[in-house]
Amino acid sequence: MIQDHFRALCSKLVFLMAPMLLAQSGPMPPPPLMMFVREEVKPGHGAGHAATESAWTRALTKGKSTDHYIGMSAMTGPSEAWFIMGYGSYAEWEAKQNEFEHNAALRKEIDKIALDDGEHLTGTRTMLGTLRKDLSFGTSVEIGKMRYMRIRVFRIKQGQNKAFEEGVKVALAAYEKSHYPASFAFYEVAAGTSSPTFIVLRPMKSLAELDATAAAEGAFLDALGEDGRKAMQKVFADTVNNVENQIFSFNPKLSFVGPTTMASDPAFWTPKND
Repeated sequence: MIQDHFRALCSKLVFLMAPMLLAQSGPMPPPPLMMFVREEVKPGHGAGHAATESAWTRALTKGKSTDHYIGMSAMTGPSEAWFIMGYGSYAEWEAKQNEFEHNAALRKEIDKIALDDGEHLTGTRTMLGTLRKDLSFGTSVEIGKMRYMRIRVFRIKQGQNKAFEEGVKVALAAYEKSHYPASFAFYEVAAGTSSPTFIVLRPMKSLAELDATAAAEGAFLDALGEDGRKAMQKVFADTVNNVENQIFSFNPKLSFVGPTTMASDPAFWTPKND
């Protein structure tokens, strides 16, 4: 009888603590599946775009959506906003889509906001990427404590993706040998743009991390050696069509983060009303 009461008490404690456990922060590996939404914002419409995105977040919160994302504003390159949302599998992605489709009130409100949002945009693109652990580097990061993201998009020549991947693995060995001070996640685009395309994400706590890039690159090149450098140059010349390289800042007003990310820094991730 005492054991039954003890088990019942434990069950209640687990139920009460579950939200707290789910909201614990800490380093997490990059998700196996990543959705990238790339919005081209009209020049001068940054504030208006942020306002409609904030309305979007309020609607999702009210509708109790669990499809969370991080929004970023471009600091370089075209006037853009990127949104990233991670999933554990295609099945989870489908479940999130079904959750939205079955919430008629939320869908109606989002449709209205989307029309308003469209007034601030010149175009959008949605891409789905799968994590390539074998091409990624570094330790897991606590994404909620990050403030910037360096994004590189590699567009590969047809039929050259395997040669490109082998070149990346040569670079990874040199990164490891030189103790390169960064972590980055490699995603191979599965749908949404020309293939083969790879998107590389490097999260950063501060732009000051880029100040050490020159020294780190020197150590990396030393680790490659002269023959390695020549081989790398040839591989990328033979396999890559072009590379985009941009820096973004995380923007709470464009974001709808989950409890784990929020727990890392609630003060930052809670949007302020201007």
